[in-house]
Amino acid sequence: MKQFDMTRFGRVLKLDFFEGRKAMMWGTLCMLLLYLFFFWFAHNIGVHDFRFDDYNINPAEALRMRMNAICEGVAVFSAIALFIFFLITASTLYRGEQKKQQRIAWLMLPATNLEKFMSRWIYMLAFSIVGGVLPFFVADGIHMGYLWMAGNPVVDATSYILKVLPRVSLPYSPLAKVVDLYLVWVTIHSLYLLGGVLFKKFHFIATTAVFAVAMACFATVYNSLGYRDTPTPPDYILGNIISIGFSVCLIALFTWLAYWLFCRWQVVTHKFANV
Repeated sequence: MKQFDMTRFGRVLKLDFFEGRKAMMWGTLCMLLLYLFFFWFAHNIGVHDFRFDDYNINPAEALRMRMNAICEGVAVFSAIALFIFFLITASTLYRGEQKKQQRIAWLMLPATNLEKFMSRWIYMLAFSIVGGVLPFFVADGIHMGYLWMAGNPVVDATSYILKVLPRVSLPYSPLAKVVDLYLVWVTIHSLYLLGGVLFKKFHFIATTAVFAVAMACFATVYNSLGYRDTPTPPDYILGNIISIGFSVCLIALFTWLAYWLFCRWQVVTHKFANV
């Protein structure tokens, strides 16, 4: 089978979602509890926050400012947790196929490698959104309900996380900068996808270790070449465009390596890597 068949691809996709439904359910529940913990922790910390106890501030306004500070803090921690969740999901994409019997069943599945790879990639994307993004909105809704019942000003954390995630606002920042920042994230995500295909154990930890070593080497070379002391040009657009091109190349390279390695999977491989 060398052709991409949509009917066959749909069956593989259904199989992936059927077999991964429990993982998606538990992942969603864990992220929901984590977000609720962030709200609970922020409220407990906010009790000891005396920044808004100035006598010149109206008590109602001070309470609203306190709720805004709580939601802003939760948004920051939730954005970090969401970023890590996306990386963990990518790095554990093929965790179920690391055992011999499961790998035999996966390799004997009547579908092309491209169909299997694309199906699992779509499942990973859906898992990341359903298990990582949606629970935050649910937790935010629960928190707003709690604020309403407690008689506190109702403030949402969704507006804050939308500001935290992009880190920039399009009306005030060049489009190239926004695209550059998101492509850097996609580059890191594709690296963890490659790590999920390459490593057989400790996928997230092993990929993180490789990423840390690579960044340390890059920083060493960057500093040794003297680029750190180079004056920053007033126009960042050219630098963003160069960074975008570099990120696109890395994304293509990591994704191609992940697919290339996946197509060469064997039943028996190295103890720690699929080679």
